[in-house]
Amino acid sequence: MVKGIMDPIPTLVDSGSSKNFLDINFAQNNKIPLIPLVNPRTVIAIDGKELPNKIKNKATLEVEIEGWTFDITFFVMDLGDTDMILGLDWLQEADPDINWKTLEISWKGRPITAKAGKDLPTIPEEFMEFIDVFSEELFKKLPEHRSFDCNINFEEGSDLPKPAKVYPLSPIESRTIKEFIDQELADGKIRPSKSPIASPCFFVKKRMDP
Repeated sequence: MVKGIMDPIPTLVDSGSSKNFLDINFAQNNKIPLIPLVNPRTVIAIDGKELPNKIKNKATLEVEIEGWTFDITFFVMDLGDTDMILGLDWLQEADPDINWKTLEISWKGRPITAKAGKDLPTIPEEFMEFIDVFSEELFKKLPEHRSFDCNINFEEGSDLPKPAKVYPLSPIESRTIKEFIDQELADGKIRPSKSPIASPCFFVKKRMDP
């Protein structure tokens, strides 16, 4: 399973492939963000010959396999009937147990290791009196309501624009916006709207350095 995509993805596990690959058509159909490569990569086929088209993009996806989650970087190219190839890169990192009779992957012998927490940056001495400002718990809370809070009421009979429809979103975008809204509601930063009008939101792609 890929985060943001509901259906399982048929995947080829290939120890003969040195890298992980994602089909370009699959990426485009699911609106997966692509990261341009600074230097396009040449692909050597199984017969030792170079493929005519170089790889120009990559993509990083959160993939769940048999209960384990991996952040995997794929090179994007035309794979024909295959959506995804997990190559030697992933096999060496994941080190799965493969049952060649049943063609199943598991991690029965994989030890569970504890991950160290993130080191918090040191706050300079001159800012220690404002230490509450750096609190994650405080960040989740709204400031106290004050006398300046006000409602925006429309005049009765006003000609208001109709609520706009949601723009088409990819599965990943839909899941991302749902997670954001759920978190903001849980933190009390937003609440269900009672307004008779509404406007859609949209995503602006952030440039990512390859």
